[in-house]
Amino acid sequence: MRRLLATLILAIAAPAAAQGADIAARGAALYADNCLECHGPTATEGEVGDIRGLSLGTVTGAVRSGPGMMPVFALGEDEIRAIVAYLGRLRSG
Repeated sequence: MRRLLATLILAIAAPAAAQGADIAARGAALYADNCLECHGPTATEGEVGDIRGLSLGTVTGAVRSGPGMMPVFALGEDEIRAIVAYLGRLRSG
């Protein structure tokens, strides 16, 4: 029974982990194209400093309104989610 449970957990967790890695990888590319110039390679530079680990709502608001010197970006919700996933990886890494 334990073996079956462990197998089921792995079957569920492995695709989710792979999907998370794919989303973060996409976010890294989007970050490089849209954010790197101002926020730097570690997402700790620029006018607002450290943006690693910001919430989806905070990043979405910034992308949509362009606060301060930040321009408005025409990114979709999935693209913003990917960037947030990447920023979360930067914070934990």
